[in-house]
Amino acid sequence: MEITLLYTSLLTILAIFLAIKVGMNRTETNTMLGEGESSVLLQSIRAHGNLIEYAPFALILLALLEMQNTSDWILHLCGSLFFLARILHAYGVSISRESTPYRLVGALGTWLIMLVMSVLGIYIYVS
Repeated sequence: MEITLLYTSLLTILAIFLAIKVGMNRTETNTMLGEGESSVLLQSIRAHGNLIEYAPFALILLALLEMQNTSDWILHLCGSLFFLARILHAYGVSISRESTPYRLVGALGTWLIMLVMSVLGIYIYVS
């Protein structure tokens, strides 16, 4: 479970960084609940929230695949691409309320990696 531990740790650090950014934006806008009228605060809330929505599923899939003795290189590929996709998405959401290439690649990358891990899990189960 060392590989899952690595990517859980990296994603947790990213989540803490994004949470601190939300807190700093709340302090700057004096908005302690909700997003008020601040688009910057809304963007930081969504960057953090979106990571929290997807990371648990990806990490559970990664852990289960690791428990099934999936090759280390496949686990690292999935974990590192998921982590990169989440960084791109968070950056893309943070820089603009509109869609950005970073946000698009991050979202599509997230879905694709999770789909690949899911299909691999089903394949392992039926074989």
